Amino acid sequence: MRKFLFLLLVGLIQTIWAQNSIDSKQFSELSAFEEFQARKYQSVISEFNDNSEKSSDEEILLLLSQLKTGNGSTRSIENWLEKNPKHPIKPLAYFHLGEYYFYQKDTSNSKKNLIKVNGQDLTTRDRASYGFVYGVLQLDEANYKNAKNLFQFARKHQFESLARLNYYEAYADYHLGNEEAALNGFEKSKDSYEFGSSSKFFIAKILLEKDQIDEVIALAQSELSDEQSITNSALHQLVGEAYAQKKDEAKADAYFERAIELHPSKPSAALYYQAGVAKFKIGNEDKAIEFLTNAGLQGGEYAQLSAFQLGRLYLKKKELENSLAAYIEASASENDIIKEESYFYAATINAELGLFTEAINYADDYLKLFKEGRREQIQNLIAQSYLRTSNFDLAIAHLNQVGISNQTQKEVYQKVTYQKATLSFNDGQFAEADMWFKESLRFTLDQSLKDLSNYHLAEIAMKANGYDRAISYYNAQSSKDALTRYGLGYAYFNKKQYKDAIPHFKSASVSSTDQNIKTDAKVRLADCLYATKSYDQALSIYSQLSTSSGSAYLVFQKGVTQKNLGKDEDALQSFRKIFTSNRYGAEARFQAGMIRFENAEFKEAESYFSQVIKDHASSSFVPQSLLNRGISRKNLGNLESAKNDYEAILDKYIDNEIALNAILGMQELQQAGLKINKLDKYIEQYRQTNPKDGSLELVEFEAAKRLYFDFAYDDASVAFKKYLENYSASQNRREAKYYLADSYYRTDKLEEAKPIFDELKFVRNSFTGRVLTRLGDVNKRQELFEESIEVYQLLIDLNLTPKDTYNARQGLMQVFFIAEQYSQAVSMADEIIKADWKPLNAEKEALILKARSWFLLDNMQLAKSNYKELAEGNDVYAAEANYYLGLMLFQESKYKESLDLLFDLNSNFGNYTDWVDKSYLLIAKNYVESDELFQAKATLRSIIQHSENEDIKNESRAILVQIEQDNSTADSLIRKD
Repeated sequence: MRKFLFLLLVGLIQTIWAQNSIDSKQFSELSAFEEFQARKYQSVISEFNDNSEKSSDEEILLLLSQLKTGNGSTRSIENWLEKNPKHPIKPLAYFHLGEYYFYQKDTSNSKKNLIKVNGQDLTTRDRASYGFVYGVLQLDEANYKNAKNLFQFARKHQFESLARLNYYEAYADYHLGNEEAALNGFEKSKDSYEFGSSSKFFIAKILLEKDQIDEVIALAQSELSDEQSITNSALHQLVGEAYAQKKDEAKADAYFERAIELHPSKPSAALYYQAGVAKFKIGNEDKAIEFLTNAGLQGGEYAQLSAFQLGRLYLKKKELENSLAAYIEASASENDIIKEESYFYAATINAELGLFTEAINYADDYLKLFKEGRREQIQNLIAQSYLRTSNFDLAIAHLNQVGISNQTQKEVYQKVTYQKATLSFNDGQFAEADMWFKESLRFTLDQSLKDLSNYHLAEIAMKANGYDRAISYYNAQSSKDALTRYGLGYAYFNKKQYKDAIPHFKSASVSSTDQNIKTDAKVRLADCLYATKSYDQALSIYSQLSTSSGSAYLVFQKGVTQKNLGKDEDALQSFRKIFTSNRYGAEARFQAGMIRFENAEFKEAESYFSQVIKDHASSSFVPQSLLNRGISRKNLGNLESAKNDYEAILDKYIDNEIALNAILGMQELQQAGLKINKLDKYIEQYRQTNPKDGSLELVEFEAAKRLYFDFAYDDASVAFKKYLENYSASQNRREAKYYLADSYYRTDKLEEAKPIFDELKFVRNSFTGRVLTRLGDVNKRQELFEESIEVYQLLIDLNLTPKDTYNARQGLMQVFFIAEQYSQAVSMADEIIKADWKPLNAEKEALILKARSWFLLDNMQLAKSNYKELAEGNDVYAAEANYYLGLMLFQESKYKESLDLLFDLNSNFGNYTDWVDKSYLLIAKNYVESDELFQAKATLRSIIQHSENEDIKNESRAILVQIEQDNSTADSLIRKD
């Protein structure tokens, strides 16, 4: 009722317009101005229409006269004002334009013109009109004090329509709190046809505020009718309020309901609230809920009061979801009592519904907002909710804040930190997981959790090559199962302590129920037996496993074991089986050559070494094959051919450790009488590549590596750069360049890393796989997609190790997805999924990329299929999958199914706050589309209160404002309906 919408009768328009503003002396000899002042607008028009040449004075009088008679154009007057910025009639023009727009109900343009007018510059009649019109415009903006001053200005200059002036000035006085002045003004206008009903309404309202209840009822009832109008509805509402104060609930209810029936559009939140409370008091709970819900959908104080009453009603009816929504809406109230109770019940009802993350949110809000009250109950609620929540971050933060003193708190802390650690571990965030597993070990009341924490810490240490730490953590467990034995075996194996690894691999190979672990443990047991020279036992296992699997590695290991046992022909037979293997073919041929070489069968040895050199040009066995072939050829008397092999080594592999052997071989050929022209040159090159003072170089190199392995990448990059400057010919330069490039990479200095990785791209050594993996990622992050694809494809073609092949496929999958080549991304994901070897979570990552790709390709059937494969987990992939499954249900207008799934997501994936926030926003949209607007408002309110995602909060605010705008009303009692 506060806001005034100025809607005056069109019949008022002509009563004020005849007033003039500029003294005629300013227009000497301009008779038309006198006619304009005398309201003879048609005479002015007739006079000037016959005059083709008009002065600016004549032109403006003609334009204003045309406007007065309804045939003019405001644009023409505005154009004239632009051309004549200093003309003395300008205030007159602005005044009449503003007045014209006022009666055309164009508030904006009316204000724009009247604001340029100084009332003191106008004539008396114009001043009166100016004060009235501009005063009404001030009411429209609730500037009651300004309006009051303007109305007094109009009264001072004898404004003609006192009834109007009395009413509007009384309206301003009412809102300024001047009750007696307002009452006096409304009394003066209560007999007016135009303002009588509205005046009596305000008289009754003032009397009600003075507690003169019987007078209110008598006055209002004398005006009541069956007319459907805002004023009549408001009068019924007033009578209802009066009876409510008299405690006559039945009559109050009847008048409030009648007020709603007689309202011509949507009643205000205040009326709905009063009617709802009345229904509640007479026991009509269903109708009370209907009215209070209509009030609650609107914004403001009454909406929140209604929500509070709804919360109580629904709680009484045990409709917990509806009660929760109502209390969340009521929590926005400025009333401390309502606010406190609303937060309390929002927390407790969330917990009762199993929404433990939200229960904690509202409980935490309660503790922050209210220093007294039911704090102990809320603290107990928080503790109980932490045992059930998946929002581990919130749980940990709260426990650290309130202190961890009793056994229950210690048990909860051990559990939630362990769960947080497990989540990070499953997401591949191993540094964070390491921290939280250690934190979980602060309190070790639960032995099983203690063992699991130690196991995972050992696994993390293994990934970081911290084998001593891993052994310590594995041994800290109260008992050792097959997985722990398996891990211990690998820890000792990687430390090359093969004898210590043997019992652990042997145990795991027997006790593990995982067939893959069982088989791998047997393989590593055989490897350890081989390394400790227990060749017969090793051969037995290799033979057994290679027969069942046909693995190239096992066949190769069987061959080298047979070779070490002196079973040369058996070994050769094993090696021949894998000559075509991409991974072991080169080494198998080399070992076959070594058998013949060691038996002085140089012709056969030369053949095998030649096959390695020809068919495996990028193999690390080529330098040694060249040397051994050179020796074989020398022994066969082919000195020139031997020289060619030695020169090939010195031309291509001068930094290789066998280069010295090649120089010695060249010296032997020279002594045998063969002319060697480049020997001195080769010796000098070797000296430069391998300087004598290598001890200091090694110290600096190892120091730089230590910085790298201690994760001090900035310091490591400085150290490696300095090392390369000081030792440009070092045999370690390629390794140093890799560590330098990788240090840049790990500190996001991609521009510095890229040229070094590019330089190393075609170098073949133990770092090749890592170089190409890093270079592919650098190109991907710099959006050099074609270069990235080329590098990853090269890594696949080299087929170095299963891990390198996986890294290449993963990189390609991500590049294709980022480059919006979704079909190619799906194909590469399929390659990863069907591969024999892939790391933890690799298949899930591939599935999620497939699902995203199908979704973006608008193939919802396949997207849904992939998301369903992931949805049953408890990791970040499952959180995303459930969100998108909910989104697709929403898009299919399956709102209930979408809501059910999204609520499950919130219960089970509370730690993934981004997906939880998105899901809550989608829940709100489901409610909007289902026309459950009260639930939608409560959900949006909760998002705004608790989310840390500003984009989601802003979108929530926009939806909330739209709901309230769509359901609000702007009643005005200052109009004739």
